[in-house]
Amino acid sequence: MPAPIASKRIARTPIRRFRPPHLTQLLRGDRRPQQRRPHILLAGKLTAMSAPGGGEVQMQSTLRALTQAGVQAEFWRPWEQRLAEADLLHLFGSDPEHLRTVTEAHRQGVPVVLSTIAWFDLASCWHEQRSLPGRLAACAKFIVRANAPRIPSWRRELYQACDLLLPNSTAEADQLVRYFGVSEKKIQVVRNGADERFAEADPRAFARRAVGFHFVLYPGRIEPRKNQLNFLRAMRRTNVPIVILGDVVPGHESYYEACQREAGSHVKFLSRREHHDPLLASAYAACGCLALTSWFETPGLVALEAGMSGVPLVLPAGGSAAEYFGERAEYVSPIDLQEIREKVLAALARPRDPELAQHVRQNYSWRAAARATREAYARLL
Repeated sequence: MPAPIASKRIARTPIRRFRPPHLTQLLRGDRRPQQRRPHILLAGKLTAMSAPGGGEVQMQSTLRALTQAGVQAEFWRPWEQRLAEADLLHLFGSDPEHLRTVTEAHRQGVPVVLSTIAWFDLASCWHEQRSLPGRLAACAKFIVRANAPRIPSWRRELYQACDLLLPNSTAEADQLVRYFGVSEKKIQVVRNGADERFAEADPRAFARRAVGFHFVLYPGRIEPRKNQLNFLRAMRRTNVPIVILGDVVPGHESYYEACQREAGSHVKFLSRREHHDPLLASAYAACGCLALTSWFETPGLVALEAGMSGVPLVLPAGGSAAEYFGERAEYVSPIDLQEIREKVLAALARPRDPELAQHVRQNYSWRAAARATREAYARLL
């Protein structure tokens, strides 16, 4: 597997806007009391916390790291706060409801940054949990989009309307350019991060509540995109202890029931843990390997969190995981059950990797993500 890509071609392209010098100094940490710090608002879609996942963790962690870095940032409460009082709005996730928000922000003179958190490929369209006509339609739309990026759509309108896009990887950035005609000048890659507390945790707390030590941990929302069903089919006759850690996404209860039918007695389903819950860090410390056989991950925050302590990783070939981890993880096709089984068992037999832990700690902290985000803000203010 190739080493992580370190391209900065997109990130270095400047946006030439007038920016008062003192605003740049403030964003870089100069907090002299006589100068006003820019006021940044962060927001996701209205239903973000109904089934929180990596996108919501990214939003919350970014806010926390920004405030620790001296940026005046907070979550936007539209029912209490006037948007015009902000200097910049930072939205998270590619969602059609953001379109009206961007339009209103621009009407009030507020620039908008969007963390896109998106991935586009034909395989993901074909293997979504839809009817055959629905899958065929999704694939047809993707093929048309790939060959004619200027065709109107709500995604294209959203990406073109925002002042700056912050994808999590160079691969995601390239997709925005290729499929939606976004100018490279309005893209800056901001890598995801993980809390450094995951580097060291006590495994005993989670081991007492689950299946002891050295099990396969599969964290994430239970839905077709996360592909737990194929993973359970691949591991059906192994009798390896498995913990599925997550809640079903509303509307996908039938998929959850199918997963339960496929699981044997060696599989335990546990509800998701809040991101700040010490039991989540304990789960990473207690497991023997972490598996994600999703259709794609960008790159999967749980992989970064587990990687903080060197847990062997089995990740999807789709998405940007390889850009983050290179040869320090194993990659699988979401439909190759034999490959999934073989690579999970091989990972479970390996010890923790100190080089992986060091790689994640040095390159993917939320402090580093906050620095990159702050630099992106300075391009617009």
